[in-house]
Amino acid sequence: MPYTIAGNYGIFWVVLGAVAGIPVTMAATVWGTLAANYSVKLVVRRERPAPVDAEPLIRLPRSTSFPSSHAAMSTAAALVLVQVHPSLTVLWVVLAATMAASRVYVGAHHAADVWAGIGLGAVTGLIAVAVVR
Repeated sequence: MPYTIAGNYGIFWVVLGAVAGIPVTMAATVWGTLAANYSVKLVVRRERPAPVDAEPLIRLPRSTSFPSSHAAMSTAAALVLVQVHPSLTVLWVVLAATMAASRVYVGAHHAADVWAGIGLGAVTGLIAVAVVR
């Protein structure tokens, strides 16, 4: 569970961006994506999944569920990192996919929340890539 928690507020990705040599670009991408994501959350207001047999594996955020901000920020960050360090594309994709999938695993999101987050992150990530070029 530490990996999914490291994604809170995009901290994992911002730190990774600093290590990758693009701290400002990554912070702007991740936190811009987070802002866009919360705008959608305010409109949709979908409840988080109800525990089926056990409590969620993490303390659930108080925000609504749709779309997943972890999935959105991870996708956007991975797209930027692919542009900066393309030789590590597989690593970026695996890190982003694992972060996104972890949100369903820990009980924080429905699968549709994660897919919507991936879609939103793809849009904001492509915008960031266009701006960086």
